[in-house]
Amino acid sequence: MKARALFASLFLFAAAALAQEKKEPPKTDEDPIAAQLLKDKEAYVAALDKTREDMLKAFDKQYDVVKNNKSLKVETQLAQLEKIEAEKKAFEENGTLPTLMVMKVGLSEYRSAQKKAETQCKAAFDKAAKAYRDKGDVKAAGEVLEEMKEFMAKTPGTGLGGSATVIACGVSNKVLGLSGGSTDENTKIVTADYVKGDQTQLWKVVSAGNGWHYIENVKSGLVMTANGKNNGVECVIAKKQQPASDNQLWKIAPAVNAKGAQRVSAKPSGKYIGVDAKSKDAGARILIWTDQPTEAAQMFAFGAPK
Repeated sequence: MKARALFASLFLFAAAALAQEKKEPPKTDEDPIAAQLLKDKEAYVAALDKTREDMLKAFDKQYDVVKNNKSLKVETQLAQLEKIEAEKKAFEENGTLPTLMVMKVGLSEYRSAQKKAETQCKAAFDKAAKAYRDKGDVKAAGEVLEEMKEFMAKTPGTGLGGSATVIACGVSNKVLGLSGGSTDENTKIVTADYVKGDQTQLWKVVSAGNGWHYIENVKSGLVMTANGKNNGVECVIAKKQQPASDNQLWKIAPAVNAKGAQRVSAKPSGKYIGVDAKSKDAGARILIWTDQPTEAAQMFAFGAPK
């Protein structure tokens, strides 16, 4: 009888352990601290994007001021306009700050807005860390503080400034490239083995305003496009539409559970780009799919794979 009771106890213990082992990890929406931090990180990215948009508007405003100044000599006027255009282009493509005195006010406002956004974002991370600590989860609190260092260091340089970057897949060590290396319109965007210097694997994230972006292939000059809203629609490259087409506009926001990772959603559908069938092989298609916030196939890093 004792042996039978011991066996029953062991069986129940094993069953309980097995059940515990099979439990799925907590979902993001079950962790209000992580959910709020995600919103705060997205707000930070949007704020940085707005500072950039405001800086570009400051260039345009100053350009108009000089253009409409009839008291200037024509040669002087043309020279000033050329300098403003050159500095605007340098800022838009590489994030280079202007040096012209006429841009002094715009630059000051740009720096102040960026500083304010950084302060608010750091406060959000501190709040999350304290919330985890107060729950007794000191490990999670420490991880949040570590994430803050990496997030604050990398976010401004994730390609949002218009500089060329590689986009690496979170599910593999592959990067986004073009099928067959073709630069023709409607070529599929696929995963590829990373080749340093291959311009078909380089992309620019160019602001389209209001937190939306074009994702432009450097070699072709064409932009990422998803001609549809349904799950499984393929991403291809196509000519940039003017005025902007929703099918070519994307929102980029940090992933919740992966440091340094970004997630890219389409404007018309709200669906996210991802690697077809979670493939780790080269040549896998890039599709849009329903939001899966913890799925590595929907996570990307703006930088060369490790």
